[in-house]
Formats: sequence, structure tokens, C-alpha cells
Amino acid sequence: MRPLRNYILICFLCLTRLLSAQDPHFSQYFSSPLTFNPAFTGFFDGTDRLAVNYRSQWANVSTPYVTGTVSFDTRIMRQKIAVNDRWGLGVMGLYDQAGGGIYKNSYLAVSTGFHKGLDAEGNQSIGMGVQVVMARNMVDFGKISFSNQFTSNGFDLSVPSGETILNRTNNYFDVNAGLVYQYRDEDGNSYGFGASIYHLLAPKHSFFNGGNNNLPRRYTVHAGARLNTGVQDQVFIGLHVMQQAGNTMASIGAAYGFGLSGTDAYLYTGLWLRANDALYPYLGLQTQQYNIGLSYDLTHSDLRKANGFTGSSEVSFQYFFNRNKPRGIPCFF
Repeated sequence: MRPLRNYILICFLCLTRLLSAQDPHFSQYFSSPLTFNPAFTGFFDGTDRLAVNYRSQWANVSTPYVTGTVSFDTRIMRQKIAVNDRWGLGVMGLYDQAGGGIYKNSYLAVSTGFHKGLDAEGNQSIGMGVQVVMARNMVDFGKISFSNQFTSNGFDLSVPSGETILNRTNNYFDVNAGLVYQYRDEDGNSYGFGASIYHLLAPKHSFFNGGNNNLPRRYTVHAGARLNTGVQDQVFIGLHVMQQAGNTMASIGAAYGFGLSGTDAYLYTGLWLRANDALYPYLGLQTQQYNIGLSYDLTHSDLRKANGFTGSSEVSFQYFFNRNKPRGIPCFF
């Protein structure tokens, strides 16, 4: 095999191994409930919730790495279970693309979550959730050039590459699960923590026949608090730690919510730190019906030189149907 072809295949193999070792994730994890912890299914005020998230990462490294998700969950059996209990069903679709479409992931997930009230006042609850996933990973070899395709006029992708491509897609079935606990004190302050595990079935993930790579499990723990300050303002503090395939990612930050006088809206400004990677400011608007969030990752790792000192932009949107009273920053509270 010629040096050019060696280089291309080595880069491709490194890319697929890297992507299989780390799941897509959002900086605004608190605004992406069904990709963060299945136990958040149905855990909100109102009857239904629509959530949309979009992330564009490292725009200066060739084409940006793009991740988008849409989810919808609804509370069920509201007239048949205890008033302080919550049971939800949800569906989520996720799209992930790298290398200008050379590598694509798509997920379709269905989840359910049940939360049991632990006291008569509804100030404590514990919940669990399960999520079933069908996923497809695809490599578009038509966008990869090999040395056999080099002509006097440059690379011609219509010329046979001379390579034997065994698998262009990898499909798998998987299961995720999570737990969450919440406590609200007599002053209306909320505290919560939880944990989740993804890829319980450790499905095979390889584009080569006989490949023996399994998707590593992802473990997540998280905690947060929403504290009332002054007459109308509030502050949110959040911590998120994720571990997968020996890689650990930890984020911690806070946002202050300014109650907008004469309205039901809150304006949030905050800052999060993802250890050894990025610092990202957050700006959010919350009303009784919807939440909007914007953030931008300011990379401080060694990657900042490769990406031209640009970061990653992210936007989130949640809409609540028949929501009576907001419970805090766009998050899992």
C-alpha cells in the first residue's frame, strides 16, 4: 500500500476509534434531558415538553463537527397515580456528523421514567428511567480519496479506489438507565443529584467484518442546586462528571437568574468550566412556556491552536405545554 493510502486509512481508523470512545454530549447538558439521564423523562412541570439542541464544534478544523437532537416527552397516567408521583414517556432523535459528512451517527431512542413522591408535601422524590436505543453509524467512503484515484488532473473519485470496503454502516441496539433524587426545602430551594449508565449491552462497534470493538459504557454523576436570592432572583449551581473508556470529563459552573420586573421571565447569565478543555459563558431566557439558552466554548486545551483559537457554539430550546409555574433555570429541576 502506498504512503498516501496508509496515511488516509490510519487517520480514518483513529477517527472512528476516537468517536466510538466518546459519546456526543452538550455543554448545556442541563437543557438536553433525554441525552443526559433517562430518569428525566417526564420530570418537568406541565403535560408535555419539547427540547431541541444544536452544537457546532471546531469550525476552523476543516468542516465543523455538528450534533443536533430533538426530543419530546409527556406525562402519563396523571389521573391514576398519586398526586406527587410522575410517570413519563419520551422519544428522542440525535444526529451527529464529523468530517463534512464522512462519518455520521443517528440515534432513535424511546424512554420511560417514573418518579415517586416521598412525602405528603411533594418536597422529596426519587426516580428511575430506562431508555431503549436503535443506532446507526455510517462512513461515506465516496468522500474519501485514495492514491489509486490520483490522476493527471488531481483526485478523481469516479476512478475505482482499489480498496475492499467491508462495511459502510454499523447498526446496533442498546439500553441506557438512570436514577435521580430531588429535595425542596421550606424556602423553595431545590437540591438534586443523580447518576446514569449508557451502553449497558456494550454493543459491537466496527466497520470491518469480524471486528471485535465494543462500545464502552458511559457513567455519569451529576448534582445541582437552585437557590432563591432576594425577592425574585435565583442562582443555579451545577456539577457534571462523565467517564467513558478511561476518559473523564468534569464540568462545574453557576448561573444567576435576574427576575425581570413585571413579567414572568428570568434572564440568566453564567459561566461553566470543563476541566482541561474549555470555559464557556452561558446566557439564557426563561418564561413559563419556554427556555432558550446560548453558550460558546472558549477552548483552553492544546486544541486551541489547531482550531484557530475558535470554540464551539451551542443553542438550546425547550417548550412546555400547559406549564403553570417555572421551577428554575432550564435544567432538570
